[in-house]
Amino acid sequence: MVAISVSACDLWPKELGSLAESITQQVSGDTTAWLLGGDVVVINVAGSPSYRILQSELEALATGIAEQAIEYSTAPLESIAITFYEGEVSENSEKMREFIFLVMEKRPVLQPYLDLDAMGPLTADEIEVAIYRLDEAYDQLGKSLTGEYRKCVLAEAEKRAHDAGDPETLDPGSVEFLAAEPWYVLDGFSKRIFLAQAIMSKALFICTGT
Repeated sequence: MVAISVSACDLWPKELGSLAESITQQVSGDTTAWLLGGDVVVINVAGSPSYRILQSELEALATGIAEQAIEYSTAPLESIAITFYEGEVSENSEKMREFIFLVMEKRPVLQPYLDLDAMGPLTADEIEVAIYRLDEAYDQLGKSLTGEYRKCVLAEAEKRAHDAGDPETLDPGSVEFLAAEPWYVLDGFSKRIFLAQAIMSKALFICTGT
């Protein structure tokens, strides 16, 4: 029952309307904000004049937004992805500027070396990151994801990642726990995070019933 509670409640995507509205007031752009998997915040800012400011200035702005997201969240966050688009949200990498932060001791730490251009099915490393976040969720409940149950979740997640294929060509309706509404406004990197959480949630349900 614990596993079902974690997967159904904590891993389901949640729109952060109040946070998005606050950011929009700061940057004068069309902002959306989503909480994925209970500990990942994805923020997209479209059509903001801030897109054209200097890199150092935009980095400082993104850091401030990440700090605001941490303060807004009622639960510990793992990471925050913030993307500024020149115009509307699109997959054109030449018209977006993205910042990925890991949250360490309630502070956003910018990550300059993540593979933002990954293609194809989710990799073993991406699945490992997702199950690591699941481990943390269990730790907070004073439990652990170990033994045959953990092996089952990992194997099921890897199989479903392979079956799903490249997130860029994926029909979100074909994957349980994957909400279609925000899917089409996410960039490629965020889709991969989103898909990994959905796959992990489904794997939890399957392995709980075995």
